[in-house]
Amino acid sequence: MLFCEPGGDGLRDFEELAVFVDQLRQLGHEAGIRVDSVPRELNRNSQFDLARFLVDGHGGPEDMVVLGGAHRTMTRKLARLRRHAEADMTDCLAFGSFENRQQRIGVETRLSYVFGRDPKIVDLAMTAVAGTGKTRGFPVIGVKSASGRAGLPRVLIVRPDLEGRASERALISLSLSKRFNLAVLTDGKSKHAWKERHGNAIPVYHFGEMLPSSLAERVDVCVTFTPLERNYRLQCLAANLARSSKVLIDGTLDHGIAARADVFVRGPVDVAGLAAFLESNILPNLEQIGRHTLASAFSRGCDPAVVLEALPAPAEVGTAAEGPSRIVFMPTNGVGLGHAQRCSLIAREFAPQAKRPVFAVFPSCLRLVKSFGFDTMPLIGRSGLHAQSHENDIVNYLRLGALAEPGDTLVFDGGYVFDSVYRTVLEKRLRGVWIRRGLWKAEQDNSVALDREKAFERVIVPREAFDELNFDYSSGRHLVQVGPVVQRISVSDQEPASFREALAERLGRPFERLVVSLLGGGVAADRGAQLQALCGMMERRDDVLHLIVVWPTASVQPNLYNWRNSRVVRTSQAGVLMANADLSVSAAGYNSFHEALYNRAPTIFIPQGGSFMDDQPARAEAARERGVAGYVEPFDLMRLEREIGRMLDGDGAARMLGALGRLDLPETGNRAAAGCIEELGNGFADLDGDTVQNYVPGR
Repeated sequence: MLFCEPGGDGLRDFEELAVFVDQLRQLGHEAGIRVDSVPRELNRNSQFDLARFLVDGHGGPEDMVVLGGAHRTMTRKLARLRRHAEADMTDCLAFGSFENRQQRIGVETRLSYVFGRDPKIVDLAMTAVAGTGKTRGFPVIGVKSASGRAGLPRVLIVRPDLEGRASERALISLSLSKRFNLAVLTDGKSKHAWKERHGNAIPVYHFGEMLPSSLAERVDVCVTFTPLERNYRLQCLAANLARSSKVLIDGTLDHGIAARADVFVRGPVDVAGLAAFLESNILPNLEQIGRHTLASAFSRGCDPAVVLEALPAPAEVGTAAEGPSRIVFMPTNGVGLGHAQRCSLIAREFAPQAKRPVFAVFPSCLRLVKSFGFDTMPLIGRSGLHAQSHENDIVNYLRLGALAEPGDTLVFDGGYVFDSVYRTVLEKRLRGVWIRRGLWKAEQDNSVALDREKAFERVIVPREAFDELNFDYSSGRHLVQVGPVVQRISVSDQEPASFREALAERLGRPFERLVVSLLGGGVAADRGAQLQALCGMMERRDDVLHLIVVWPTASVQPNLYNWRNSRVVRTSQAGVLMANADLSVSAAGYNSFHEALYNRAPTIFIPQGGSFMDDQPARAEAARERGVAGYVEPFDLMRLEREIGRMLDGDGAARMLGALGRLDLPETGNRAAAGCIEELGNGFADLDGDTVQNYVPGR
């Protein structure tokens, strides 16, 4: 094990440490960072950068300390390094940028005292890669990309002017080219300002969003409008691209990078001149320029062997799997039962010869997913006991990274793409699929969620049953629209009677009519008042059994157990109860809404109103306009009682059943979604057309 340490204790020291350790690991070295070396006050991005490199315990005689920024090592740091020597791990390789020989001798003397033997010192001031300036503390080493170019060339523009009107217009025009795919790399503030003005039409990354090895996998041509000095991430990105035979273009005003580094091609100094330059000078000559890149002095200077010759030989680096890959599903958001059911319904449609999918799910969904017969790995939910709100996501990031292997397919179903999902897809080089429902509320700001769409090769959008509820929040060849993903429940004429007899016997409560309420568990809104009102209404009906359906792990108000005609039922099979009921009172979430329509179940919808949820009132209103469901606002309990009376005492239920029977619904998309995922997992990445409507597998 290589135990890596920075000489300083600042934020930038640990940012650069994460980049360096990642580069070592990409080269096959077993490198890590002692967890007790990391300060607690690091920002969120740095915590994710470092998380998978942290190790507990002490090293042994076969291990080595690799120290960066040795010229800045202070007394307190030397005392902490002494712990390595106490564990009999005495070999040390130290990198530093020394102003003179005397400074180097002083550092070597102090490290010799700490470790009990002379360290190996590498003076980066003497070996710095041309064009990168004097590095802060770690060497610039290049890692060859694991994957080659596929499809259109991918052009990354680093630090363009995002504020000038002329540059702004030129960048938008550049993004419309059909000759290449465009992305931008800039600082976080500039990215946020750009997206506020222009949305997500152009993929924009900020420097801390992913490590250079992951970003380099997504770049064929890099154009930089900023110098490389003092930006270790950018230096390593350039080194990785150079070792991968990619094209590097210097767009700085004085072409200062190209003057010092032979690998860089002089290019336009503004975005306006870039389109013609790329199409005439670069794109027709990618292979020729790539050969020049690999043969350049810059590329040779980035050869890891130049600076890492003192390290043990690295292990062999694995490559992405060929052919069919394993498929990992991660349903999420809130309790997540709806997402878990949708993923399970899709996974159930995979071809028999396909590899059986595995699931990474939150505890609330374990029983549901296992009932479909799939293996599961538990994730960690957010808790008020966590010191930081994202701490559980760091653990989930590590678990996903352990579960998925390069070449696998990760299918995420949720409204917001967590850091754990985003980083795992990029860093593990997975084939990413995002199952993204539409129908967001008009006032919702989903720019952050849509920004992370760029990590996915496929975005599958299960459509709504009614056309007016379908909206396009993004576009492109990666977008696939399928029919509604629904659980269809077949109920014959004889089954309801036998089902009710068994239910009455089990509950010890005979009944003639069955009413089911599925109002959720208060995650988005407290429905205690509506449930109590429903129980009171049913208490006056001796022929009615009212089932209050909650998920198996839900918290239930104790007073709901006091009613004579109402029973609390913990189950993940709410659809079966709904299909056999005379009347359902339900929230208007995606699953409940479509199950009511497709299974022809008379339903009164009381929409959930959480600001972070999809537009449930719009669904309920569309169904009411067609006469296929009732719609009651959460606060209108008097109207709820009238609607229930109309359904149970009048002809409301019969009329609604007739309307449901006449309703022309689109074909379900369960199999189409499964086929899309299967084809991506088998390496068929390109689809015809900008947006695939009613996708058919094998098309």
